[in-house]
Parts: sequence; C-alpha cells; structure tokens
Amino acid sequence: MAIIQTLGIASNLGGPLNQYSNAAELLRENIHYYATELEHPQLQWHMVYPKRDGTKYDKLRHLNKTISQYTRYWSKSNIPFLVIGGDHSCAMGIWSGVLQSLKHQRDFGLIWLDAHMDAHTFFTSPTQNIHGMPIAALLGTTDKQLAHLYPGHKFIKPENLVLMGIRSFEAQEYKLLKTRGIKIVFSDSINDFSQNLLSVAQQLSLKTEVIGISIDLDFVEPLEAPGVATPVAHGIKAQELINALKLISHMPKIAGLEISEFYPQGDKKNKTLELMKKIIFTFYDRKSP
Repeated sequence: MAIIQTLGIASNLGGPLNQYSNAAELLRENIHYYATELEHPQLQWHMVYPKRDGTKYDKLRHLNKTISQYTRYWSKSNIPFLVIGGDHSCAMGIWSGVLQSLKHQRDFGLIWLDAHMDAHTFFTSPTQNIHGMPIAALLGTTDKQLAHLYPGHKFIKPENLVLMGIRSFEAQEYKLLKTRGIKIVFSDSINDFSQNLLSVAQQLSLKTEVIGISIDLDFVEPLEAPGVATPVAHGIKAQELINALKLISHMPKIAGLEISEFYPQGDKKNKTLELMKKIIFTFYDRKSP
C-alpha cells in the first residue's frame, strides 16, 4: 500500500476569512478512518502552523520558507507528495520548494486549476489579500513587499505555466499574464476537460522534468463544491475533474498535488470535503509505495 507524504498547512494568513486554518486538520481527522478501512493509499501527515509572534507578513514569510523545505526535500528525493492548504498563498512556498530542488528552473512545469488568475501584486490588488498573488510571485513579477514573502530565487518559466478554468479576474492580472505569454484556458472554452488536461500535461512532459498540479477548489462548480471562500458560477463539474485527474495520475513526471482554499464553514452536506477525498484517492491510488 502506498504511503503519500502529506503536508497540512494550518494557515489563513493570505486569505480574507479566518476559517481556512482548520481545513487541513479537519480533512486529516475525517480521512484517517476512511483510508484505514478501505484499500487506499495511507497519508503520512506533517502539519505546519504559523509562528505566534511577528507581523502577518513576517509569519507568512516564515511559513512559506518552512513549506518550501518540505517540498524541496520530497522533490529532490523523488517522493510523491500531497499538500492541503490553507489559502492559496501557500502555493508560493510549495512550488518554490520544487523549483529549488531542480538544477534548472526551466525543468519545472505547473498546471494551475483555479477560477481566478491569482496574478496580482500589492500594487494592483484591490483587496490586498495575498491569496490573489501567488502566480505573480512564482513568475518573479513582484513588487518589493511581495518578493519579501517568496522563499526562493528560482521562478517558473512563462512557457511552462498553464492556467485552466479561469472565469474571474481583473484587467491588471490579465495584462501581466498576456505580457509574459502565459497560456490561459478560460472556463467557457472547455468542452472536454479530461482531454484538455491530458493534452496540457503531455505538452509539459515534453519540455520539463517535473510537473506540479495546483487546485483551488473554487475551480469546481460551486453547487458541487460550496466550501470555498470565493465561489464563481459556471465551474468545471466535480466528476469531470475526477475523471481528468485519473487520466493523468500515472504520468511519472508529476511530482505533487496541492489542494487549497477549502472553507469548511461554507460547506454544505460535506460536499467539498467528500470531493477532496475523491480527488486524493483517485490521484494517488496508482502511485507506488
């Protein structure tokens, strides 16, 4: 039976709501019995928490550095991993860690599944919420304050980043991404998500050595995943996501999966919690011990 190294991030420092911080712990408690009773991969949990003292920005900088140390080690050791956020600002730590593990930053590709572009900086963000900034940070397109929160010196090459499911964004974000030549697959242009995702993953596999997948749960249609802080209508159906992940789960270059922005207090009948479990077991059932 496979054992998957799993990092739980008990933080909402980058988001607008206070309730993200218990999301990973809730999933850990809920999934333990389920995985034990059924023949599913076992998750070996490691929990990280923000430090108690300092400003919000000091705490977030320290947290991202800690996160990056985990993913850097796992990536360098070729150990498949799972990360459960937390708000989506944790992606700065997760994927910068993978980048640091590689000799060349061009060897990393990232598939970003999200309703939002998350490509603001402090100069452009109308809310100043940092969960709307990780893409800008990962590209190295930052202001001084955002650069301070990013725990590394390697960045994603624009040609190796693909955003999918986008349907809510500001003009400044779109301009930044188009200027950098980022591939954006808007939600209303997706007819067959399984084939779309498979094609993107195959294309990245041809030009990179390591691929990461980042899922913001608001990527999914909110009627099927209501437990998110910033729901946007007309998302991808939950079963379409499951089917697509099953198609690519065997690909050897995929190093890790991140699931972020679970807002337990907004969930209804545990729909989002159950979806997270389906995502995890679908994706990792085929992984080797």
